[in-house]
Amino acid sequence: MTMPLMLLEARRLLRNPILWSATLLALVVALVQSTAWLPDLTMMTIDGVTASALIATAALISANLAAGRDRRHGMPEMLAALPTRATTRTRAVVFAAPPIAAALAALMVSAFLLFPWRSGPVAGRFDLYEALTGVALAAVAACLGAVLARWTPWLIMPPLLIFGLAFAVSVNPRGEYAGGFLPLVPAYSPEWEARPAGQHLLYLTAAAVALTAAALLRHGLRPVRAMVLLAGLAVAIPAGASATAATPLPPRNPSAADQPKQICQRNEGVSYCVYPDYRAWIPVWAQALRPIVSVIPDRARAQIPAIRQRPAIPGPSIEQLLAEPGTWPIWSTDPADHQAMLLGQVARKAAHVRDACDGVGLAKAVVALWLVGRASRLLDAPGPGVWRGDGFNGEELNGVQRIPMRSNGELFLAGQISGLKYGAAEVGYARRLLERPDSVDRVRAHWDRLTASNTTIDQALPLLGLNSEFPATKLEGCR
Repeated sequence: MTMPLMLLEARRLLRNPILWSATLLALVVALVQSTAWLPDLTMMTIDGVTASALIATAALISANLAAGRDRRHGMPEMLAALPTRATTRTRAVVFAAPPIAAALAALMVSAFLLFPWRSGPVAGRFDLYEALTGVALAAVAACLGAVLARWTPWLIMPPLLIFGLAFAVSVNPRGEYAGGFLPLVPAYSPEWEARPAGQHLLYLTAAAVALTAAALLRHGLRPVRAMVLLAGLAVAIPAGASATAATPLPPRNPSAADQPKQICQRNEGVSYCVYPDYRAWIPVWAQALRPIVSVIPDRARAQIPAIRQRPAIPGPSIEQLLAEPGTWPIWSTDPADHQAMLLGQVARKAAHVRDACDGVGLAKAVVALWLVGRASRLLDAPGPGVWRGDGFNGEELNGVQRIPMRSNGELFLAGQISGLKYGAAEVGYARRLLERPDSVDRVRAHWDRLTASNTTIDQALPLLGLNSEFPATKLEGCR
């Protein structure tokens, strides 16, 4: 009697618009979040699992409504005369809902990871166990919906539970506190240790088995049901504890902790140090820097420090930006974002700019801005309030780049050449130099003089073939 009823429940669930709408919505959300970034299989897999939480939510509600159907609107009295008992009806739901929810989650995650219209080389590493946690999560949610329907008579319980779990994940996204027992851990960065995806998958699978038995135990204590529940708990609890113990935490000193894990590779005369799974992005960075490295002398190119892949969380400090150029484990497909910041860092190092004020009124600042302008649109100088630290608002955002650090909208605000103070005079002369067809020859011919610490803009104008037309820049805190 269970099989026909199970097939009936399966057909009802497959016709349920809630499940299909959630699946489509999850796929759209995952795709929209990923389109602005170069494809990274590591984070795409985690993002796909995170999006599958929408399917899990729909599965929990649908299974709850299906399993509790015979307890609403006078149904107990009507069904009492039928030969099919409540146990059979519960068994039909817990055997039908989890596989369907898991199949929809697998469909969504697969469609997201295999989506063909992606731009740029693929980096990162695909983890099958990680992908399967999204499938297991949907199955667990369906089982949990049946348990709530049988053990609690209130329809408000599924929304309350969903809200509670969502809150637990949102306040603990890195899994620092009992992360192995959370349904999912959405935050990750490649400089951390490997995620315990296998243990977490085992925990979710065992939890689904235990919840299935718990739903059936509502109809009476039976040896098989009790043994299945105990076996599921005996596996789920140690697996969750093991996953918690192995959950990677952000290193206390990322700049030092991540370097031993990186490999370095030279491309067009510049060294790039990256995590092993991100070597595919080196040509992207090299292409972005080509307008700069192709026009500076070989000796200047050799002095550019290795461009090191930094953690995206937290964002870089000014000290890090001044120390060495850097990239991130995420990379925007928009040249106005991450590429622009990388250009500014490399241009500053190539022009021998040492600190924030080591450029005001000097030729080296004009050279650095000219290098940036060869590869991207040269912005106006930031307003004086930016240099004073008054904050970024209104017109004082002029000349400041908004650099996305994460897909959730977190921004890093920086000048076009991070850590370098400059004014309208430096930008004006850099633009005039960009207009000259012989600018490359002039800069290369007088490179050492132009990047010297004592060469002023007025002294450099004859070398660059420019006329004096902009008043000198005076900035607070600089000479």
